[in-house]
Formats: sequence, C-alpha cells, structure tokens
Amino acid sequence: MSTITPDRIVELWPSLPEEAREKLVELAERIAQNSSRFEFAAEELAGIERGREDFIHGRTFSLPEYRADMDAFFERLKAKAKAAL
Repeated sequence: MSTITPDRIVELWPSLPEEAREKLVELAERIAQNSSRFEFAAEELAGIERGREDFIHGRTFSLPEYRADMDAFFERLKAKAKAAL
C-alpha cells in the first residue's frame, strides 16, 4: 500500500455513505486482527531446502512437472492466505 492510500481514504470519507464507512472499518479491523507475521509451515521449509539441494546437484523438472508442482504450491498458499482472513 502506498502512503497516498490513507490520505485518499481520508479525502473520500466525508462523501461516503454511512454503510460504506462501516464496511471499510469492519474490513480494516478484520485485516488488522489477522495481520500476524506470515510463517512458513514445516512442509514449506522442507520444500525450500529440497529446492536448494536440487539446484546444487543440477536436478530439474520438465516444464509440465514444474507447472504442476507450482500450481499445487500456489493453491496451498492461497488456501493458507484465505484461512488467515
């Protein structure tokens, strides 16, 4: 988020209907409550270490294998992010 964003919210606040103000406050409070530091799970850390070892030893995936692996990885990250909200 840029430093301009809070200023813009303050600028727009008077013109927003009460319902929109309430929704903004609720959203900000929900995000603030769940804004704990993002931590990697043990499985994710193990994957990072395997990747380092693979790189050192020159092991690589085929393009379809890489895509499947990355798709699965990002799906797990999305699920983790959604669960944090």
